Amino acid sequence: METTILGIDHGNGNIKTASSVFPCGFKKQETKPSQIFSQDILEYKGCFYSLTPNRFSYEIDKTKNENCLILTLFAIAKEIKARAMKNKPDFDWKKDFSGFVGKDIVLSIGLPPAHFEKQRDSFKNYFLSVARYGLDFRYNDKSFSIHIKEIFVFPQDYAAAIIYKQDLIKKYGTVYCIDIGDGTVDLLALKNGMPDKDVMVSRELGMSRLREQIIDDIINDYNMTLDGSIIEDVLTPGREVIAPDEVVSRIRQETTAWAEKIVDQLHSKVPDFRFAPTIFCGGGSVLLASYLEATGMFGVTEYIEDIHANAVGYEEIAKMYSNG
Repeated sequence: METTILGIDHGNGNIKTASSVFPCGFKKQETKPSQIFSQDILEYKGCFYSLTPNRFSYEIDKTKNENCLILTLFAIAKEIKARAMKNKPDFDWKKDFSGFVGKDIVLSIGLPPAHFEKQRDSFKNYFLSVARYGLDFRYNDKSFSIHIKEIFVFPQDYAAAIIYKQDLIKKYGTVYCIDIGDGTVDLLALKNGMPDKDVMVSRELGMSRLREQIIDDIINDYNMTLDGSIIEDVLTPGREVIAPDEVVSRIRQETTAWAEKIVDQLHSKVPDFRFAPTIFCGGGSVLLASYLEATGMFGVTEYIEDIHANAVGYEEIAKMYSNG
């Protein structure tokens, strides 16, 4: 039976595969939703799920409900669709895709380094418990019937770094990896290319926390209601926004303080980042790059700007393991 290896990055704000990214939010209902309102409809065990931009609240343990499972089914379907469409400009989903039935998959996933050892087995068993006899669902009217042959679980940051920054890791004995996501900021040290258990920490200082703080302060001080996308636009170099100067200035001021707060929190594990290179990854690190550099607390820095980096890393490492 054909085996497909899939890497999935279960972020707090977005789910990422090698080819797709979508917000961690969906609506569940018993009747099939209209495609007028959603282009992504999943049918599983008699219920229908449609993706929405409204993200779920941050959860430190994703095994407590079915949310992570449903989002994973969406991720599997989206990645299979993307691979089917690759290099086929005239691909027609309705005519050219017959479904994905009777296939084995290897699932390669990850956890924040600080939570890795504690949650690794439960996260793996979360999927195995529902996939023991196979997983059957429909995505946009196409049938998927899969068997999870194997599950690999790796630390976030590590997976992205060793695939994207191999030369840097080989060059230096110590390399720090900082992943700034939507919910958390995760630190991992690599010593001679291997994760150092003594230098792992996760802090709830991700971009969603910064957005919430800025939105609240703008409401209180200026009686204006911001959308989170406006904040991201202000932080994205080269992007223009329509907003009062004092609001733009306040966003940048609070982001400066936030970057300094991140560094202060991580100093509990690394007293000084200037004596080893630091690899930044995650969507938040791209937005905060200039603010992090402005702290003057880092020496050599490199950024992995590909938001799919962890998913790609999980997939590539799983291929290595599968090939012995």
